[in-house]
Amino acid sequence: MMNPERVNRRFRGFVERLLRVRVYVLLLFALLIAASVAGVQRLQTDVDPDNWLLEDDTLRRSKDHFEAVFGNSDYCAVLVEAENVFTPQALTDIRALGRELEARVPYADKVLSLTDLEFLRGTEEGLTITDLVPKPVPESPRAMEDIRQLALSRPAIRDRLVSRDGTQTWVVLRLKSYRGEGRDDGPDLRVGQACNEVASQERFRVVNPRTAGLPVVNYEKKRFFNAETPRLLGFSLLVSALILALALRSVWGVVFPLLTAAAAMLLVLGAEGVLGVAIDPALIFLPLFLGMAVAIGYSVHVMNHFRRGFLAMGSRREAVLGALEETGWPLLFTALTTAAAMLSFVLIPLAPMHWIGLTAAALVLVTWLMVVALLPILLSFGRDRAPGGSSPVPGERWIERRMAALGDWVLERPRAILLLFVGLSLACLAGLSQFRVSFDYRESMGLAVPYIARMDYVGRSQVGSLYAYEVAIEFDQPGKAREPGNLEKLDRLKEAVMGFPLTKRVSSLNDVVKDLHMAVSDGTAEAYSIPGDRALLAQLLLLYENAGGAEAERWVDYDYQRLRMMVEVGDYDSDEAARELERIRDLAAELFPDAKVFLIGSVSQYTLMMDYVVWGQIKSFLIALAVIGLLMMAAFGSVRTGLIAMVPNVAPALAVGGAMGWAGIPMDIMTVTVMPMLLGLAVDDTIHFLSHARLELLRTGSYRAAIRRTFSGVGVALVLTSLVLILNFSVYLASTVKMFVHMGVLVALGVLAALLADLFVTPVLLDRIKPFKQRHRRSGLATNDAARLVPVGAIRTDHSNTHDN
Repeated sequence: MMNPERVNRRFRGFVERLLRVRVYVLLLFALLIAASVAGVQRLQTDVDPDNWLLEDDTLRRSKDHFEAVFGNSDYCAVLVEAENVFTPQALTDIRALGRELEARVPYADKVLSLTDLEFLRGTEEGLTITDLVPKPVPESPRAMEDIRQLALSRPAIRDRLVSRDGTQTWVVLRLKSYRGEGRDDGPDLRVGQACNEVASQERFRVVNPRTAGLPVVNYEKKRFFNAETPRLLGFSLLVSALILALALRSVWGVVFPLLTAAAAMLLVLGAEGVLGVAIDPALIFLPLFLGMAVAIGYSVHVMNHFRRGFLAMGSRREAVLGALEETGWPLLFTALTTAAAMLSFVLIPLAPMHWIGLTAAALVLVTWLMVVALLPILLSFGRDRAPGGSSPVPGERWIERRMAALGDWVLERPRAILLLFVGLSLACLAGLSQFRVSFDYRESMGLAVPYIARMDYVGRSQVGSLYAYEVAIEFDQPGKAREPGNLEKLDRLKEAVMGFPLTKRVSSLNDVVKDLHMAVSDGTAEAYSIPGDRALLAQLLLLYENAGGAEAERWVDYDYQRLRMMVEVGDYDSDEAARELERIRDLAAELFPDAKVFLIGSVSQYTLMMDYVVWGQIKSFLIALAVIGLLMMAAFGSVRTGLIAMVPNVAPALAVGGAMGWAGIPMDIMTVTVMPMLLGLAVDDTIHFLSHARLELLRTGSYRAAIRRTFSGVGVALVLTSLVLILNFSVYLASTVKMFVHMGVLVALGVLAALLADLFVTPVLLDRIKPFKQRHRRSGLATNDAARLVPVGAIRTDHSNTHDN
């Protein structure tokens, strides 16, 4: 078992050596900060969901494979609305909008709209491809009515590019490949920005343009979170400063924790900038808020002990040495266990989760280093004072006496506390049974976010869509993709997909073939079908190629071996999407037993990522819990101590999971990060409580006396750090993003559950199980040892050390 006295002496020796070279240490930190400022300026941003997947992920490889054949699957779109889009002015504006998109948007390929499409007409010679809307746009009402009738007569146009009532139309900009492009303000962001700039021009306001498509969403997402994250961080800093000022009444007590948090963030992000690491602005707040929380918590523990020692002894140097001697080991063990909890994120096979885990762990360790190396140096500057005197914090001794009294109260009611704990745990488990996993952009983000509200409007419109995914079919031989039997099977698959709740429309080679068959059959509606004769189908496709048709190339490869079907959705819920994708896999495997079927695109990607995150996070949480339990057992030399330590660490997970179940809050890609983060935060207070309880047991020889002295010695610090954490994360309630609000409530609830478990359940278990080896100082320690073990400058509120065990 680890000897706490020996470890404490080593920390004292470390600080003594540090103080001898304190000027050089300060200079070293200043140089590191300067270098980090340069590194931060090189930080890259990456909001492309494609880069969430690891390089060797099957879905990513499939997407890359089919994009090499068919080109970029991304697109930008604009929903256009007017009283009647079939007017000369509206059609002129739509054509002008298309020209502007093609001219100004990077990687623009081709616009598809009412004014820019392949309109097939049968002729005596066979087939011709013309414009639906002539150039220039005709002015006569008769011509407008003819265009309207033609458009609405074609199923390939009606309810796809234009609504039946003629009030909405869909303008789609297809894109060239991004291959070989970098990530910082990457191609998708430039595309999204340019698309918004084109659509927002005053000249197009009359057609009420609303942009959509993944590049637009990625750009809007980055812009929104680049503003929202600093706003919340600023609120958090302000709240933290106010609490620390009220609680500690010390300039360093306010400045250093915030300075440490900012410096640690700067050092870690600066290093990532130098290494070329890309970050997602929507996720950066997770490690940053955690870094701020641990910086405040660690600093409060050191300053609490420093202040007590400085009041008692009057010597800054001795107070600093005593503070690190008391807190050095608990802080180190806390940092290691918190970092271990954060590193559990790397078990999730998604690049941003790896970034969160590694960045959060690095922030925790850098923060610990600054607290144990920089804070003692800063506290050592200044004049000494006369020993004794009152605390600068009004009522501090009264608070310590109240904490000691709370310890007595807890120890006098063990059965009631354990029964209440069991009852609450059962209620939380019942809530967990109502727990659901889902990502719904309306429920998770909220319609108060402007770009989410616009996406929702577009998705609910008659012709607009929210996202898209693709079903890619690869046959074992060339030519099979143009066999009537396989196209009929593709039609059956399409009909099944059209019956899904999320589906808005489905596009494939069949739309071209049916429209082609209809065009050469004098436009009769009955001819909108797949020709059953192989020779006729081959003849139609040859006619189409000779007429200069190019649309089919988007849906089938040159060798007619690979087919592509795009499914656009008007809504998204990850739970429903998972069921629909699984159904497609089953149907496609049944219809095409000799072909390979791939699901690619944003919807399948989001759904797969949710599966990765949720189940990976649950697994990583359990692994982290087991690792921390083993570390506790090893550090305290007792299996029973490790098991006792798990209670306050499991309590937050139970409370949060139960609350989510009862309140109907779904586990999504953001709230799933709460439990591992809470595990990292909850373990801090547990370690401090257990470490001091064991140390006080060595000093008193009595469990009850040790627990009371632990309450008075570190209880105030535990309550203060927990209060800071709760209020720190409560600033999320000021956000317009629902999942931020959920995060604030859940983290605050989890921290409160951990604190209550530490103050009420852990003492009862310690007193009942007695996991530590008892050594009364009269028999187990020499007089000098006993004197040395009394905390430097401790202000005791309970002088009894012979209470019964």
